Amino acid sequence: MPVFKPRNRLVNFRLSEEEFEKLRASCSLYGARSLSDFARAAVMRSVSGAGNPSPEAMDHAMDRKVNDLETRIGELSRLVDALRHSNFAPVTTAQGE
Repeated sequence: MPVFKPRNRLVNFRLSEEEFEKLRASCSLYGARSLSDFARAAVMRSVSGAGNPSPEAMDHAMDRKVNDLETRIGELSRLVDALRHSNFAPVTTAQGE
């Protein structure tokens, strides 16, 4: 596919190994010609629909929020269990004081 508008601007960013593998897998899954084409299309979809997020973007945001909540609930659960198994005794006051 010929490029009708020359692309002469460069955007550079770093990815972790895990992020890179996810990008490469997504690129293959969606049949993109290259990582650059896939990344460019994803970024442009993101910025062109900034006021009106796509259903995929909304799903992704919801997934992140659910994962965050699951992590926090897990942390709270571990703290409650630790308190339950410790020598922690709640302070009680005698009636009438």
